[in-house]
Amino acid sequence: MRGKARFPLLLVGLGALALGACGGSGAPAADIAAQVKATPVRVATAGPADFLNDIAVVGRVEPDRSFVLAFKTAGVVRAIAVDEGDAVRKGQVLAEIDPKDVDAALRQAEEAADKAARDLARVRKLHANGFASEAALQDAQMLADQSRASAAAARANRGYASIVAPNDGVVLKRHIEANGVVAAGAPVLTISDFSRSYVLSAGLADRDAVRVAMGDPAQVTFDAFPGTAFAASVSEIGADADPMTGTFQVKLKLAAGPDALRSGLVGHATIRPAKQAGIALAVPVDAILEGHGEDAFVFVVDPQSGAAHRTRIRVGRLHAGLVAVTGGLSAGQSVVIDGAGYLTDGEKVVVATADATP
Repeated sequence: MRGKARFPLLLVGLGALALGACGGSGAPAADIAAQVKATPVRVATAGPADFLNDIAVVGRVEPDRSFVLAFKTAGVVRAIAVDEGDAVRKGQVLAEIDPKDVDAALRQAEEAADKAARDLARVRKLHANGFASEAALQDAQMLADQSRASAAAARANRGYASIVAPNDGVVLKRHIEANGVVAAGAPVLTISDFSRSYVLSAGLADRDAVRVAMGDPAQVTFDAFPGTAFAASVSEIGADADPMTGTFQVKLKLAAGPDALRSGLVGHATIRPAKQAGIALAVPVDAILEGHGEDAFVFVVDPQSGAAHRTRIRVGRLHAGLVAVTGGLSAGQSVVIDGAGYLTDGEKVVVATADATP
């Protein structure tokens, strides 16, 4: 019996030692108990949902400037020296029409000018001797002037019997083939300007077009370049809507050099307009406990009391691990993103890590 009685005494002594140690530290026993019961959690701060204001569009890469080349006179195309995709140099001959018709027109105009000049000389002699009226002299002078102008135009047209590259570039489109008949001014070749950059051309709905302004930044990605984002900015906004699609054309000037891209590539752009559509918040998806439609619950940490309160919020669109919050939260409030599953409403917590919502 004496051996059994020693154990209660030993326990009481240990308890007294523990209480004495606590009292010696100077910390109240209630505070120590609160710290022991507080649950460690990770929190994130509710921040602006910038992604709600982003505008996503799909467009096609094209040169910032291009030229549609044509013959000034009609005729039969004798040769086209380039194909689509060929690089060309400034001054290079790209296409020619058969000069026979142009040369014949030039000879006819020059002969007419020579005849008019001879007639003018003869009338002047007659007028000087009193055998031609002043009106006849004026008519002869006018006919000579017109003939000279026609001959000059014919000589100029002879120079347009060939198409010459106006700058360094790439052939984007070949509209006709050799030996075909082409009308004056009909498109023959379309070439890009190598000295300028590329743009992404896309269509915007009216609700987005009114928010976009010149210079707004954008990011463009291409399936051809996975993992690479190209910086861009709004360089042109259509003044009226396309009658077929009802969209407003916008052009995004790409910062990449012309050697890095190709005309015709399809790109996915995200425009971040300076004009914000509205103020909304976002929190990480990990903060959501449960949701029903637009309603969800999170634990919000009170910075004064250190308690986590179960709070109903209204949520919107998801994006890259974030969820938009349209009601129930204020900017700067901290929500639990790790450890919420072990909490009860009003439970004390201790913040182990605080993250800012990106």
